[in-house]
Amino acid sequence: MSILFFCSALFRLEVAKSEINDPFFISEKQISTSYLDSKNELEDYIIGAGDGLFIEFYPALELSGLFTVNEEGEVYLPRLNEVNVSGLTTSELEKLLEENYAEFLITPTVKIKIAVFKESKVIVTGEVRYPGSYLFPSYISASAPNFLNAEKESQNIDIESKYSEDLRKFKNSNRLRKNYFQNENILNDQYTVGKDSRNTKNISDVIRKAGGITSSSDLSRVKVIRRIPLGKGGGKKVAVLNLNEFLSDHASDNNLRIFDGDRIFIPSLKNKNVEQVAKSVVTGLSPRFVEVNVYGRVQNPGTFKLPLEGTLSDAIDITGPIKPLSGKVVLIRYKSDGSIQKEKISYSAKAPRGSKRNPFIKEGDLITVTNSVLGKTSGVIQEITAPLQGIYFTKELIDNF
Repeated sequence: MSILFFCSALFRLEVAKSEINDPFFISEKQISTSYLDSKNELEDYIIGAGDGLFIEFYPALELSGLFTVNEEGEVYLPRLNEVNVSGLTTSELEKLLEENYAEFLITPTVKIKIAVFKESKVIVTGEVRYPGSYLFPSYISASAPNFLNAEKESQNIDIESKYSEDLRKFKNSNRLRKNYFQNENILNDQYTVGKDSRNTKNISDVIRKAGGITSSSDLSRVKVIRRIPLGKGGGKKVAVLNLNEFLSDHASDNNLRIFDGDRIFIPSLKNKNVEQVAKSVVTGLSPRFVEVNVYGRVQNPGTFKLPLEGTLSDAIDITGPIKPLSGKVVLIRYKSDGSIQKEKISYSAKAPRGSKRNPFIKEGDLITVTNSVLGKTSGVIQEITAPLQGIYFTKELIDNF
């Protein structure tokens, strides 16, 4: 009996230890209520043309609805008609509308959510493979009214070009108005909590779209330049972020969400880090393959995929052996400034990878294997002698009758 009691006491002791170390056993009293607070990710989001705003007016819920920001940066609101909202945040616009609607309503309360996010144009420069300007499409927010997401999925709506039609249907539908404005807690009831992780784009998405990093990219000093809302003085603000942990953990707290108008700059390392390119491919920060076009005197000309940082020799290996009487290789590519680079290469399969005679290949490169002088000469001879051969064979055919 005493042995059984001892084993039972020992088991309770082990459970107590596990409760201390296991986060699932942490008492709810140890979790601060601040954990539930919003992270205010969109606190500085600047409203602009293409955004869809869900605006609730209380107590006049009949005025509420979805309003699209037009190309002039305006929305058409009840009683106020055209209102300029461009350059404001949602909190700034809420305050301004409450002041303006005080003329028509008794102590009005205005709540605004972004239901549709506009296209985001982001510029990335520095040590990425293809610096430039990149456009990310508009999308319906995960916290948009449930009916809007349901309608989009059921009808397979192309959100990039047709979401404005959904908003029009909503604004003109009395049935939907009745269902959506039957209680004063509309924003709490119809909006879900959480980030739009499936649709939103982060710094890593921009880098990936720009072709990924190179062995010279310094991810410890990534600079993000963002516009400041008008209510906070306007202008620009700069943040310097460290994305190195993204290469090992597939994620980073510094992998910030990007907004329209952001500029990203990645500086260069003093000494190259070849290993980080392979890591970036594994974590998805860089693409696995690039697409190139190979033509001319090769066995199988066409468009092919090569591994990231593939070389000219890899392209030639895939297209088959170079045909006899071939000459130099011509490489044509677009430079970062938009100009075209055309270079003749004395190709050598035995040359070191990345050398002048066996360079690395980039996305969209056009590679042509030309004729040698002897190859051109033989081609000319064939063109000249082809008619004579035809005459000879015709005469021989007549003589044989």
